[in-house]
Amino acid sequence: MNSEVDKAISFACRVLAYRRRTARELTEKLEKQGFAAEVNRSVIDTMSRYGYIDDKAYARLWIEQRLYKRGFPGLKRELLQKGVDTCIIDETIAEAGPEAEFKAAFLLALKKATQSGGACSYPRLARFLQNRGYSYESISRVGRTITDNGAKP
Repeated sequence: MNSEVDKAISFACRVLAYRRRTARELTEKLEKQGFAAEVNRSVIDTMSRYGYIDDKAYARLWIEQRLYKRGFPGLKRELLQKGVDTCIIDETIAEAGPEAEFKAAFLLALKKATQSGGACSYPRLARFLQNRGYSYESISRVGRTITDNGAKP
């Protein structure tokens, strides 16, 4: 059994060298490779203990890198698909705060309006942001900011 664990750890190291993964993603990779469930648990525990697997750090990094492409609801869906626990996701989103999502939505709206030559109506921008997974609060705040400041997005 010990040699099986060693093989699984070696495989996990190769997988994690390619990119970060959640505990569930690594478990799925190990299962697909044919390792037993007991071996998989041992590998996940070992990798977690050494800090190679950390779903909270993964979620924090994911949100930081993708916030300017997706809003919090969209990011939450993506992280749930990757197997991150809901509590961890909610905590990480709360750390980032609603101001971060608003800023990202506003910058994305400005970019979209610039690309369309400034002839982009608010309803069109709102649909664009909604399709990107931004929250209603952030979208409406972007709209209010644009109208109150008289700024053309």
